[in-house]
Amino acid sequence: SLDWFREALEQHYELKEAARLGLGKHDDKEGRILNRLVRWTERDLAYEADPRQSEKLIDELGFQGAKGLSKPAVKPFIGSVSADTKLPESKVTHFRALAARANFLSGDRPDITFAAKEVCRFMSAPIESSQLALKRLGRYLLGHKRVVYKYPFQRADCIEVYSDRDWSGCPRTRRS
Repeated sequence: SLDWFREALEQHYELKEAARLGLGKHDDKEGRILNRLVRWTERDLAYEADPRQSEKLIDELGFQGAKGLSKPAVKPFIGSVSADTKLPESKVTHFRALAARANFLSGDRPDITFAAKEVCRFMSAPIESSQLALKRLGRYLLGHKRVVYKYPFQRADCIEVYSDRDWSGCPRTRRS
């Protein structure tokens, strides 16, 4: 099926195949896709984000030799957010660059998605507590630099999905 699909695409497009993951004896069992490492095993598919992104974030925050944390974020209290001060103009550009890197990394690291979203919430007007949230995320990444997600092969007859809404997620704006 992969051979047929590749040939069908080649009729219309110019293709460059870096790695072809599959069960066949000539198929690759490991490859890099946009700097993400993907491995094919007999039991599962393993996916790992580009580890350089978290290393760069840790280096930019200056956390070499610091102790890692077990949680990437804590929910702020209304008192601490309402009494907060703006970040000095000299630190705003650096904060935005690091927040953007955290946001990019969160696409491949579901464990930091909430923390990165909370940091990016203040990109237009960063405050001191948003800088502290970014540092907390950096210290979490220090202890969890590489995370490999394994997706075991399985069969499903149906899929059930549950969700929860947190309408008062932000104590300042009361938006989720």
